[in-house]
Amino acid sequence: MLAKTGIDRLDELLKGGIPLKSNVLVYAPPFIGKEIILKRFALAGLKEGEKVIFVLTDKSFADLREEMIKLDKKFEEYEKNGMVRYIDVYSKSVELKEESEWAIFVDSPVNRERIASSIFQIQRQNFGKHRIVFDSLSTLIVYSDAKAVFRFLQVLSGICKRMEATSMFSMTRGMHDEMEVQTIKHLMDGVIEMREEGARFQLRVQGCGEVISRHWIDYLLEGEEIRLTGAFRMGRVA
Repeated sequence: MLAKTGIDRLDELLKGGIPLKSNVLVYAPPFIGKEIILKRFALAGLKEGEKVIFVLTDKSFADLREEMIKLDKKFEEYEKNGMVRYIDVYSKSVELKEESEWAIFVDSPVNRERIASSIFQIQRQNFGKHRIVFDSLSTLIVYSDAKAVFRFLQVLSGICKRMEATSMFSMTRGMHDEMEVQTIKHLMDGVIEMREEGARFQLRVQGCGEVISRHWIDYLLEGEEIRLTGAFRMGRVA
C-alpha cells in the first residue's frame, strides 16, 4: 500500500506513492517548492479519508489554515469533521494569542517532550491510519542541537510507525552542516531532495522503496503547483 503525494508525476516517479508508515524528509532551500509538497501530501491524505496532524514551528496554525483553504475549499469541511489537528509551536514563541479547538499550543521549540506528548495525545483519540506533516526540523536544531533532535526523532518516528502514521518532515538546505544532515537522514525511510541548479529547479528521491529513477529530475513551479518536466530515466528535460 502506498500514500499518494498529491503531485501526479511525483507519484509516477515513486511508482504510486510513498510506502505507508514511512518517515520521509523533504530537504530543500527556501522558496523552491518544499511547502507545496508538504501541503499537497496533506490534502492527498484528506481526500483519501486519512486524518492529518500538522506540527508547525515556523508559522501559526491560522496562517497555514488560510493557505490550505486557498488550495482546497473543502479543507474547512475536513477540519469541521475532526480530520485535521494542529500542534502550533510557533504562536506562543512570538506571543500570538491564537485559539482553536483543533490546535494544541506548545510554548517553545525547545520543549520537545511537549511536542511529542501532544502528537501521542492526538493519536490516541482513535486516529487510525493518518499523516503527519512536521514543518520544520531545522527550527528544532537551531534552538538546541542535531543530537538532541536525533534522539527526539528516534523515539517519535518509531512510535508514529506503530500508530500507523505516514510522516513527512521538512528541513532547510543551507542551514546545517553535512554531519547534521546525515544524522537526520539516517532516521528516515526516504528523502525528497530539492535544489536550484543555475536557472533550473531539480529534485531527486533517495530511499522511499522502489522508484523509477534516482537521478535529479527537472521541475517547474507554477503558483501552488509543482510540475516535473524531466525524463525519469535520463534526468533531462523531456
